[in-house]
Amino acid sequence: QSYGGPDGYLYQVLAKLGAQFRTDEHGWFSGSLGYTLFDNLDNADYIAPSDLPRVRTFVTRYLDETEVGIYNLQYTRTARLSDNWFGMAYGGYLEQMYAGAGGEVLYRPFNSDIAFGFNANWVRQREFDTQFGLRDYSTWTGHATAYVDTGIKDVLAQLSVGRYLAKDIGATLDFSRLFDNGVRLGAYATFTDAGDAYGEGSFDKGIYLSMPLDLFFTESSSQRAGIAWRPLTRDGGARLSRRYSLYGLTSLRNLGNYWEDFQ
Repeated sequence: QSYGGPDGYLYQVLAKLGAQFRTDEHGWFSGSLGYTLFDNLDNADYIAPSDLPRVRTFVTRYLDETEVGIYNLQYTRTARLSDNWFGMAYGGYLEQMYAGAGGEVLYRPFNSDIAFGFNANWVRQREFDTQFGLRDYSTWTGHATAYVDTGIKDVLAQLSVGRYLAKDIGATLDFSRLFDNGVRLGAYATFTDAGDAYGEGSFDKGIYLSMPLDLFFTESSSQRAGIAWRPLTRDGGARLSRRYSLYGLTSLRNLGNYWEDFQ
């Protein structure tokens, strides 16, 4: 949903079906199919001006022109490179707006408060109907990221430096807190060299909430559901929405306060 813009209140209600098929211990296919049940996106006429490549400001066209959409369809493969190094490669339709291929490496010592990762991706913009077609725009994007468990109120700090979808270069600072029930609440801000070309808002920022599905089902699950909010959607500081990250996949390497209850 979107509110506060020149087109008034906009909404979309859709149903999504996700599936996963494992080829072996280290590789799997994953996909997500969405069907729009109802919306009022015909009222979305305004497209903000932009002096950057339109990597996100066409979002209303994607939403309005997609009835049945392939939101994700990719193959992912992971590897343990050594005791503390991990690797991942992936390719396919990575998110609603981009297809491509990429990889990530992560250094994460067991039960350490600090981890370091790097990802690189070549992506091409998808057609607005979220089917198999591709548009002309393509780019390289990637980031080096430092993860620090601050030890203060279960707050995780992340600093990412790299190249964004509009080919601008900058950094993202992210702080989030993990609560006892598994819910993570966070906020981020991104500053790049886009300068005045960024447009209204000056820089990208937002807040997000991530909830474990264990809260809603009787059987244990490692899956999570997320909600994000940003005051403006612009092209500067736009990141690829990757389905998996090695930091999330290796979360069990940080025992945190697991043993405190036994002392």
